[in-house]
Amino acid sequence: METENQEGRNLALLAHLAPFFGYLVTIGQILIPLLIYLLAKETFAKEQAKEALNAQITFTIYFLAGGLLCLIVIGFPLLLALGIFVLWTMISAAITVSKGVSYRYPLIFRFVS
Repeated sequence: METENQEGRNLALLAHLAPFFGYLVTIGQILIPLLIYLLAKETFAKEQAKEALNAQITFTIYFLAGGLLCLIVIGFPLLLALGIFVLWTMISAAITVSKGVSYRYPLIFRFVS
C-alpha cells in the first residue's frame, strides 16, 4: 500500500520511530504504536502502526527470552544480535514509510490483525 497523504506518512513514521523514545518508559515501545493505531484515521498510518505494534510485541518477547538465556551465557551474544536487528529494522521501516510505501517487519508474529 502506498500513500500520498503527508499526515499519514508522518504518523506512520512516528509509529516506527516512537519505540526509540518508548524504551525509556516501561512498555512505552508498545503503548505509543498502540495509541497511534487506535487514534489514527488515515488507513496507511493505521496499517503501519499495527505493523509497528506487532513488531514491538514480538521484539519484547525476544528480549525477555534472551534475558532468560543470559543465565546460561548464550543470551549475551543473542541480545547483542537482537539489538542490532531491531535497530536495523526500525530504521529501514522509517525510511520506507517516509517514502509512502508500506513496510513489513521480517521475523515477527502478527498478534494484532
